[in-house]
Amino acid sequence: MSEDVSGPDAARRESSVRSVVPARRRLSTRALELSLLLFLWCVYGAAINSGNLDAFNLQQAGVEAMVERRQFSLEGSDAPKLQIRVYYDGDKPFGDTFLYDGRQYAAKQPGQFMAGALVYFVLRLLGLNYVENYLLVSALVTFFTTSLITAAAAVAVFRLAREFTGGDTLLWPLAVALVYGLGTIAFVYSGIAHHDGLASGYLVIAFHFVVSLARERTSGRSAKVVAGVAGLMLGLTITTSMLPVFMVCVVGIYFVSLRRWELIVPALLGGVAGVAPLLIYNALSFGNPLLPPNIAGGYPDSYLHFDPHNTVAKARFYVSEITYYLPIVWAGLVGLAFYPRDLWRERLVMLGMLLALVFQILNIETHGGCHYGPRFLLPAMPYACLGLIGLRNLRAPTPRRLVLAAIVLVGAASVFITSVGALYGAMYCEIEHYALWPYLAALWRGEWRVMPLAAWLVAPLVLCMLLLASACRNYQRARASELSTPVS
Repeated sequence: MSEDVSGPDAARRESSVRSVVPARRRLSTRALELSLLLFLWCVYGAAINSGNLDAFNLQQAGVEAMVERRQFSLEGSDAPKLQIRVYYDGDKPFGDTFLYDGRQYAAKQPGQFMAGALVYFVLRLLGLNYVENYLLVSALVTFFTTSLITAAAAVAVFRLAREFTGGDTLLWPLAVALVYGLGTIAFVYSGIAHHDGLASGYLVIAFHFVVSLARERTSGRSAKVVAGVAGLMLGLTITTSMLPVFMVCVVGIYFVSLRRWELIVPALLGGVAGVAPLLIYNALSFGNPLLPPNIAGGYPDSYLHFDPHNTVAKARFYVSEITYYLPIVWAGLVGLAFYPRDLWRERLVMLGMLLALVFQILNIETHGGCHYGPRFLLPAMPYACLGLIGLRNLRAPTPRRLVLAAIVLVGAASVFITSVGALYGAMYCEIEHYALWPYLAALWRGEWRVMPLAAWLVAPLVLCMLLLASACRNYQRARASELSTPVS
């Protein structure tokens, strides 16, 4: 007798097949995301170097003060490298610290110090301290703050790219995430416990969560949790850096435009939790929760002011810096013009964020001082890279091949340029000269920096690279299995 393939049993078997295949792909996707995060995290950790750790000692000074002396002001450190002098030009502070009521403060948002303090508190319990182990401790603080958040931001870029491509390809999302992670100044600043690097990561993670709500990927209680985390990330962005504050406003408007009113309260609660540390810091340090450090210290070069000559000069400066250090950004900006119609809202939000940042950096006096590449464009890097996805919509074969070849060449050049900056250091002060050539010359002469974590991370880096390759293969197999499974 032949087997009966109809009836309830057959329906149950068919339903089981339909549920198992997507579950398999979800599992392979999570494994791919985890391996991507670990791979980039190890790359960033291995590239942490003494050049950055010594030059950006202010980032560590605030961490040490909070843990060792339980204070927000910087004075009193026993670590020689954390005893930072205060300079004044007349009555104006000259440098990144200032005196307020006789105490020394950093002219930075406190989020970077608070994140680092959580790590240093644990390291202190393990017997490590800045006095005896400055390079190792500062490297570990950086590794578990900016390096980790930047790697997580690359995963958020990967998820956004998958969302924008409909999940029908792995090549483009993975390429975009790797270009962001290794071919932009996100890589250069991943080895510094830096406020702008951390804030840029928080912001793109928040944007990813809001996009998931906009595309209705979550609902019910899960949606409320996602909204709360998105609000928290936006609040932490402001607590950590004022540079992307207008970009935060754009994402906030995007969230409200979803008109999912049941999510407003969780998002507000998350936002309040994220910005509360800043308000407490301001109140305890300067007597006013709404008085940020740069205003309390009197740094007018960071205030918005409208001067056509300054705006034109800054525009020329950033065009030059992008061309020399971040050529892949131009390809991403062109790609935004080719986004499909169904992504009009997301494209509008990304353009809004880019324009908000451009408005701010073109209308302040400072350009960020010493830097390798345009540091003030750090928050724009995820969205410029996501713009590359639009170029996959070119249909004519010849232009498509030419564009793909150009992306590969420009992307490779960007990775090379930013890798040199990440390995040698971001504190480059002769910004009127292109930094790549003197950096390459120094490396050729053997003037390599000390890399405190490199020896520990070589084996994990190789392992994570193999895991990433394996995860890509498993994802492709799960995708092929899903496409070949009948759903009738």
